[in-house]
Amino acid sequence: MRIVSLVPSLTETLASWGLLGQLAGRTRYCIEPAGAIDAVEVVGGTKNPDIIRIRELRPDLVVVNREENRREDYDALVAAGLNVHVTHPRTVGEAADMLEELGRVVDMPDRGTDLAGRCREARETALAAANGSTPVSVFCPIWRNPWMTFRDATYVGDMLATAGMRNVFGDEPARDFFEVDLAEVRRRRPALVLLPDEPYVFTEKHARELEGEGVDALFVLICGKDLSWYGPRTPVAIEQIARVARRAAR
Repeated sequence: MRIVSLVPSLTETLASWGLLGQLAGRTRYCIEPAGAIDAVEVVGGTKNPDIIRIRELRPDLVVVNREENRREDYDALVAAGLNVHVTHPRTVGEAADMLEELGRVVDMPDRGTDLAGRCREARETALAAANGSTPVSVFCPIWRNPWMTFRDATYVGDMLATAGMRNVFGDEPARDFFEVDLAEVRRRRPALVLLPDEPYVFTEKHARELEGEGVDALFVLICGKDLSWYGPRTPVAIEQIARVARRAAR
């Protein structure tokens, strides 16, 4: 099976299942596994894939995601006669189900079932550990200039909830990802601010910036992939983020 993956986290997942040699194409943002993935041809970005080149590669399967990729590119791939597999998990539990289904689609059912099981086990362990405890209030930006964050009804939102956190912007009736102003962040008084290194690269200087703007919280830099990439890193990522929640609750 020849596969083109336009989803960075699922490119990593497929490679972890031993399918690196079957990957015919990837996006420029598909950077894991580092080094080894360089052998796979780049076919554009997640938002602007080279449809003509993908068609020329004659893949048996193209993997896309509703959040990562555009509807018009999906339509173009289908119009080109390609077999397109669509993913869109909005919770950790749905991600486990999706990984299990992907395993079946690429003829690796045992790998999919195993990874899904480890994700579910890590989720249940984290939820059990947090049961009865007051969730830690958290603000987690994903962009700066303008500042942006997300609501609960997203994979990243559910990851925080699974780890024992309460997103201070979680119940917003806005889009999944939206702009916020720092005055409102101050008003909502998060006890914890998570600063991921993707899609925006937050660093210690941004923690100091927020402090200077009156945000009084514990600031923690985290790996953005742990927060938003579902796949082989998910079980460990859940525990790592839950550990941060426990630290903030002390």
